[in-house]
Amino acid sequence: MIKTNSMNFPEPGNRSACRPPQARDWQNAAVRMGALRVLALGLLATVPGPSWAQCAMVPNCTLAWFDEFDGTSVDTNKWEFMLGDGSAYGIPGWGNNELQYYRTNNATVANGELTITAKKESFGGKAYTSSRLRTLNKGDWTYGRFEMRAKLPSGQGLWPAFWMLSSVPDYGGWAASGEVDIMESKGQNPEKIYNTLHYGGPFPANTFSGSGTFLPAGTAGSFHEYAIEWQRGEIRWYVDDQLVSTQNSWYSTAGPFPAPFDVNFHLLLNFAVGGNFVGNPSDSTVFPATYVIDYVRVYALPVDPPLAQLVFDDMEHGNPLDNGWFQFNGSVGGGGIDANSTDLPPASGGFASLQTGWGGGSPGFFGGFGRNKAMDITGMTHFSFWINPDPGQDYTLEFNIQDDDNGDGIISNAADDEFQYRCRISPSGPCAVSGGGWQRVTVSLDDFVPDNSFVFGGNDILDTKPVSEGGNGQMVTMVVAVISNTGANASFRTDYWIYENLTDT
Repeated sequence: MIKTNSMNFPEPGNRSACRPPQARDWQNAAVRMGALRVLALGLLATVPGPSWAQCAMVPNCTLAWFDEFDGTSVDTNKWEFMLGDGSAYGIPGWGNNELQYYRTNNATVANGELTITAKKESFGGKAYTSSRLRTLNKGDWTYGRFEMRAKLPSGQGLWPAFWMLSSVPDYGGWAASGEVDIMESKGQNPEKIYNTLHYGGPFPANTFSGSGTFLPAGTAGSFHEYAIEWQRGEIRWYVDDQLVSTQNSWYSTAGPFPAPFDVNFHLLLNFAVGGNFVGNPSDSTVFPATYVIDYVRVYALPVDPPLAQLVFDDMEHGNPLDNGWFQFNGSVGGGGIDANSTDLPPASGGFASLQTGWGGGSPGFFGGFGRNKAMDITGMTHFSFWINPDPGQDYTLEFNIQDDDNGDGIISNAADDEFQYRCRISPSGPCAVSGGGWQRVTVSLDDFVPDNSFVFGGNDILDTKPVSEGGNGQMVTMVVAVISNTGANASFRTDYWIYENLTDT
């Protein structure tokens, strides 16, 4: 069972937190080519070969590039060695005060595996050697699933990584053009896996956000699969096909969202020794140490999906009644909403969830809350949210989408529509289990039915396109009514409400 903590980890010495601007060879970067823009071995197509098309959230993704390491040496049609101590690239110590000198000899292929070996040996003025590989100009992509199956080393000062950098400097020097850390590990605590994005402006005006995920104790040296699924406006991290983190609120000082993560990126594999992130090896660190990779695979997405639309995330930075939020008492009870900075979902938690509690003593309508936030959800197919219900309770949440049919920007009882989905929460569900911890609920918009009890003047058609674009509706308000089924209190934390496109197109 993978344990997850979605709090940010702004640790001193994070991979790039102290890294100076990097010199890159951008001149031959691959051109952009569609929803998945792939330049690999000179071919633009789905790649014949193994057929493991396993994207968790996107149906019918297809294998576009892979290396199963079935040969006898590193395939230089797919990988480029980066050699030395970083000085040739303008970043001595690789920007992190690392202690190794990268060589070709330290990356070997045998028995269907790539092994990167860190050795304690003097070479090129450094006390250690290792290897670093990248796919720049051999495999460059925008969007897709990127996965690796690997065994991680253990030992103070050991730093294996599987990550991505922009292949073109569209948004400026590091980290303005972005960095995606799919997997990083500290050898002194190898079961903790770091998932991080770097973005913002050029160093030192950059920032980062991410989470830490824990493997089962003692298993980092066994094979695990580490992956991201990168779509327009959202990047999701997986370990052994379990979702462990989601990010969708980065920014760029040089372009509109979803910049900088909307251009070609390439993959990197490296095994560093020492550096700001992990510290130096100790006398107990055993050399040679190995980072073993079974395969690396890249999957193409079938389409460039519409940008997901957030109703809310991170509880508006702890201000529950700002930015359009409201609350109201019911016919048999009352309650309210607040921000909770300690109980967060395992993905997309940010710094605060929405905390709410309701009571009244008898079954019925306790009250509710919601948010006025007009948004165009054209192309969206589903609504999803995280919820952590307290144990032993039995209540129904009525999620009501209020649809501005006449295009005047406000909800009028006599002119607009309301559509409802009823989510029963009890010890046996079925929508969510009280006492079951954080759960993600995903609902098709087709399951929202017309509700004429309050807003009744529209056409009873859930059309997600605004009137201004030729449709007959725009989502303006989401209202949640709390209905007690037993008279007991209803209390829970919730976060990350989002409209998204999950169709097979």
